[in-house]
Amino acid sequence: MTIRTLQSVLALAMSLNLGIGTAASPAIGTVLTRGAFRLDNATVNGNATLFEGSMLETATAASSVQLNSGARVSLAPESRGRLFGDRLVLEKGTTNFENSTGFRLVALGLTIQPDRDASTGSVIFDSPRRVRVSAVTGSLRVLNTSGQLVANLAPGIALAFEPQQGPSNVSRVSGCLENKSGHYLVTDEVTNVTVEVAGSGVAQEAGNKVEITGATDPTATPAKEAAQLVRVREIRRIAKGCGAANPVAVAAGTGTPGASGASAHGIAVTTIAIVGGVAAAAVVGGLAATTQKDAPSPVSR
Repeated sequence: MTIRTLQSVLALAMSLNLGIGTAASPAIGTVLTRGAFRLDNATVNGNATLFEGSMLETATAASSVQLNSGARVSLAPESRGRLFGDRLVLEKGTTNFENSTGFRLVALGLTIQPDRDASTGSVIFDSPRRVRVSAVTGSLRVLNTSGQLVANLAPGIALAFEPQQGPSNVSRVSGCLENKSGHYLVTDEVTNVTVEVAGSGVAQEAGNKVEITGATDPTATPAKEAAQLVRVREIRRIAKGCGAANPVAVAAGTGTPGASGASAHGIAVTTIAIVGGVAAAAVVGGLAATTQKDAPSPVSR
């Protein structure tokens, strides 16, 4: 084989490898920063093209991301996340987003999914083990790793999710207990998620405001209006009838110490505790939010 022939073969091989690499990592959008940032461990100034799975880390300046899907995301200073065409996996810091169809945020094993294209919101790591989700316009859905709904956030509502150690099958829900065609349903006043409840004492409390402690039953098929079925261990009447305010929800809304705290925008934040990496219960009442695996290891800030 002559030298010229060998050079031609090598050039062809290199072009094929480059083509394969480009096909494996398609461009998904662009990032713009007034300053420096890190992209896949390389320092970049100004702007860059994003590829599927790119790791973006901001320094002292925020970064604006425009994805080909139409979604717009901004990462605050000192933030880190991995970007894909349909999602951002946030590992540290703060992100604000304007959504397009199909885009979602992932943090601490939870998925935050805007309900409509016009939905905007933020996801913030308050600490390495606590993430706060706020809806600004439109509504947001929070799902666990199996796709189960654990919270509905209306505009102006914020909830924080925090993994904790403890039993993994405890669930708590507070709200009006209704009988709909033989199914007993409660829409939780903190998370705004409807669950079906079953067990001793449930029928007698229909039409009253109650707090129910129990365990979710993953093998049961709940009523079509409900996200899950809870087997009742204890039921406590909060008020006769459903017109009275729930004192637990009132306490959460007023920022009672240990129950909730005010966000930077003055929105009271109730904490939902993810217990044992499997189930969660609101610190001051509310639906137990379930997840199927442990949250990621703590990330330094």
